[in-house]
Amino acid sequence: MVTSGLVQAVIAACLLLVTAYAYDFSDPYFNEHLQSAMEEIMEEEMLSIGRVQRDADQTQEVADEYFKCKHRNLKTCCGKINLMKNYGDKGKIYGKQCYEEVVSAFKTNSSSTADDDDSMMDMFSCEKVKMIKLKHICVHECIGKKTKILKEDGSLNAEEIKQYAREYMFNEEWSKELGERALDKCLTQSYNSVTKMLDEYEIKCNPTSVQFHHCLWKEIEMTCPESKVDLKAKCVRLRERLRKQQAAGM
Repeated sequence: MVTSGLVQAVIAACLLLVTAYAYDFSDPYFNEHLQSAMEEIMEEEMLSIGRVQRDADQTQEVADEYFKCKHRNLKTCCGKINLMKNYGDKGKIYGKQCYEEVVSAFKTNSSSTADDDDSMMDMFSCEKVKMIKLKHICVHECIGKKTKILKEDGSLNAEEIKQYAREYMFNEEWSKELGERALDKCLTQSYNSVTKMLDEYEIKCNPTSVQFHHCLWKEIEMTCPESKVDLKAKCVRLRERLRKQQAAGM
């Protein structure tokens, strides 16, 4: 006969699983933020590709300006300086290194029959989408481990994160209280460490870093001081979306 204590323990464990914070790449604003960060990591390589592929009548200035404008358009909606710009990898020291490591790992260890050459994959296929998501998760985990903000198992290293964030992210006077509140909330969340959609791949990466990143970004945008809120249309839409998510308990 199952004891009441055991039943309560099982229920508590199930509730923990249900309430664990998980990011499923369903937020287009945060996806844009993630993609912008990835493009910035690979900017020089992308510019080189752009130089080769551009039409003969395009100037270098046109190609370079395209990427500069792309990054300007993905600016934060809280303050003039993007507080999340330096998340995890100030100066992009490890970003490109991790990206190359992840791509290499896919080429040698993926059990998927899909070609790892992104240009050869159907942009609208499930395989393409899964590959992009998995690469983001793996690159984030790799960067986190190299900067010590993640432990070797991919879980959060709270003390290192706090120290890093205070030094490189929330170091302006107005952002300190905002950052502390966001850190307090997001560091106490329970995160899903396994993503079932990735089971068909031999490569397994812990999505905790991406989930924590989303939580921190969301808290900053939602609790930004009124005096620092950007009022452009895109930011108004973002805050409205976040308010609806909050009201729905998301």
